[in-house]
Amino acid sequence: MASPRTRSEFRDYCLRKLGWPVIDINVDDDQIEDRIDDALGFWHDYHYDGTEKIYMKHKVTALDKQRRWIPCPDAVTFVTAVFPWDDSNSSVNMFDLRYQLRLHDLYDFTSVSYVSYEITMQHLRTLNMLFSGTPQFRFNRHQNKLFLDIDWDRDVDNGEYVIVECYRKMIPDMITLNGTVAIDSTSKTVIGTGTNFPADLLENDMIMIGDETLQVDRILSPTEMTLVSEPANTASDVKITIAGNSDIWNDRFLKAYATAKIKYQWGNNLKKFGGIMLPGGVTLNGQQIYEEAAEEIAKLEEFTYNTTSMPSEIFTG
Repeated sequence: MASPRTRSEFRDYCLRKLGWPVIDINVDDDQIEDRIDDALGFWHDYHYDGTEKIYMKHKVTALDKQRRWIPCPDAVTFVTAVFPWDDSNSSVNMFDLRYQLRLHDLYDFTSVSYVSYEITMQHLRTLNMLFSGTPQFRFNRHQNKLFLDIDWDRDVDNGEYVIVECYRKMIPDMITLNGTVAIDSTSKTVIGTGTNFPADLLENDMIMIGDETLQVDRILSPTEMTLVSEPANTASDVKITIAGNSDIWNDRFLKAYATAKIKYQWGNNLKKFGGIMLPGGVTLNGQQIYEEAAEEIAKLEEFTYNTTSMPSEIFTG
């Protein structure tokens, strides 16, 4: 199959590209899985198709204020901004300077120049940046914690939302969770029955409950979430699946890179037996396979660094 849609199909594609089943690929199944994971890790870290930009919201609790940080799902790899809590992003009321400018100076766009208005707005934004600024933060993805360097007692209250601009890893496979869930179609609530929702699950993700595909609205706890739309039926003891993006397995770079990684492992296994004569006069040459794979990996990584990597302004955790 030239267009793999699952991990097993992707694995078979890489092996066929190396010559299987015409020749034996001397790599253990666990080694193959490890190299596929390595390829996915590199793709997530450096290829722009490996992540997606999202706006994650978090409702502040008393526990967040006590510990001075908010949790971040494991799928989040970059955090680029935290939106400020001032009124610059809120609706404008009639006593606001911006409203008065629009009312008195821009009542008719056909006869009034908007240049002075734009200059004034830039000046106001500069003043807001000077006196209010943006929330400072620290993030490391191995901790799954977003530390906000703010005055937690003054700047934010319980129940307010923190809006985070970040990037998350693309999930290739559908993930079936252990355990079951109960669904209340009236309140659009899903409650885990011996099930903890994984850290990779985020709001607005698509999940499959039974045969229905539904969108997550809010994750209230590791065992409870609400949905955007009402499920067809109220049910209990049903399986839940996170709907991944199967098209990832057909990514051109990922296929080439994973194949080279498996080839590298193959050569590394065989080069320990270099020069051994096999029946029929065949001599193993694992060193050549190893060197060819190392060169292919280096070229692919260089291509990624120079062509398809994320912009340098992104802060990696």
